[in-house]
Amino acid sequence: MRLSYKYYTFHVPLFFLRFLKRRMRWVRAAGGIVEADEGRRLLILRNGRYDLPKGKVEAGETLRQAALREVQEETGIAPLHAGRLLLKTYHVYNLYGGWHLKQTSWFKMSTEGFEPDTHPQREEGITACLWTDGNDWRRKLKHSYGTMRIIAKH
Repeated sequence: MRLSYKYYTFHVPLFFLRFLKRRMRWVRAAGGIVEADEGRRLLILRNGRYDLPKGKVEAGETLRQAALREVQEETGIAPLHAGRLLLKTYHVYNLYGGWHLKQTSWFKMSTEGFEPDTHPQREEGITACLWTDGNDWRRKLKHSYGTMRIIAKH
C-alpha cells in the first residue's frame, strides 16, 4: 500500500474546498479531544506515532455521534460526553492511486475520574492510550502528524 500525505496549516477558503471536492474523493471523519479530571488529556499511540482517536462518519450518523463512537471504539472509554465542536482539520492523501480530501471535525470531550481505564483497539494499530498533562500532550502532538501539530496549537 502506497500512502502519501500533504498537510496544509492555513485557513482553507470555501472556493478552494469546493475545487478540491470536485477533483478528489471526499472523506468525512470525526474525533475527540478527551479530557479527564484535573485537566488530564488523552493520546493514543497508533502505528508508532502519537495521535488522537478519530474515524470515518458512517451513513446516518451525525458528526457528534461518529466522534463519540470512534473515541469509544478506539479507547474503550465510557462514559464519554461530547461537548462543542472545536475545529475542523483537512488533509490530502493518495491511497491506491486515488487522491482523497479528508475533513475531520474535532469535538471537546470529557470523561469522569483522574485517568479512566482504557482498552486500545489493537486491530486499528493502536497499542496504547496515554493520559498526560496539557503541556506533555502538546509536546507529543507537535512531534506527530501535521494535523496533530495544528491541534496542539489550538
